[in-house]
Amino acid sequence: MYTKTFGQLTKEELYALLKLRQQVFIVEQNSIYCDLDDYDQEAIHFLECDPQDRLIAYARYRYIPLNDEVKIERVVLAQQARGLGLGKSLLVTMLQDIQGEYPEAKITLSSQIDAAEFYQQLGFVEFGEVYDDGGIMHVGMVYMP
Repeated sequence: MYTKTFGQLTKEELYALLKLRQQVFIVEQNSIYCDLDDYDQEAIHFLECDPQDRLIAYARYRYIPLNDEVKIERVVLAQQARGLGLGKSLLVTMLQDIQGEYPEAKITLSSQIDAAEFYQQLGFVEFGEVYDDGGIMHVGMVYMP
């Protein structure tokens, strides 16, 4: 697993991460929403490739100084990578990085309802009301280890 800023991503890496996000969030989950949200440019990107150098796990985070908050976003695994522990590894690595860079910041994410239990096992708790995002029900979560 490795991390890069937007400016450090190669064209091939950017294409691969956008393709994976599109394949899972828009096609597989049949959710019509605008994935290109102008936040990639300010985010730290986490990527994991398989032995054939294909992107199989990805997520990003971005720091919001106004709220002293870090948002974890776009957590996605390729279908063939699910159930192998890569999601947990990805999140643990991200949380360590975030806590090193922003030790006092609140860490939040927006979870699909079906994935909330996964995040709870990592120390996140739900807050706020359940809401619809692109036709998929989500809930806000905050890290409270």
